[in-house]
Amino acid sequence: MLTVRQQARVYAGLFNGEEQATLNLAPGRYAYVHVACGSVELNGERLNEGDGVRVREETALHLARGMDAEVLVFDLRPQELPRLP
Repeated sequence: MLTVRQQARVYAGLFNGEEQATLNLAPGRYAYVHVACGSVELNGERLNEGDGVRVREETALHLARGMDAEVLVFDLRPQELPRLP
């Protein structure tokens, strides 16, 4: 069992050839993208198997031009720090 103590969404996708997808991020959210296998372009940058990218200050993630790619996307809220009195 995995317990996540955060408001998070997890997406998985398979990309090969001309398949593509766009995920819009709500204001104040960030994402972590992990390429489990193959390769894919994320917002125009090529990622390869094993690559992981933390994405901040973007409003959308565009995945395209995959080559036998399996991708996980974690849509997360920013870590909050405790407020000092």
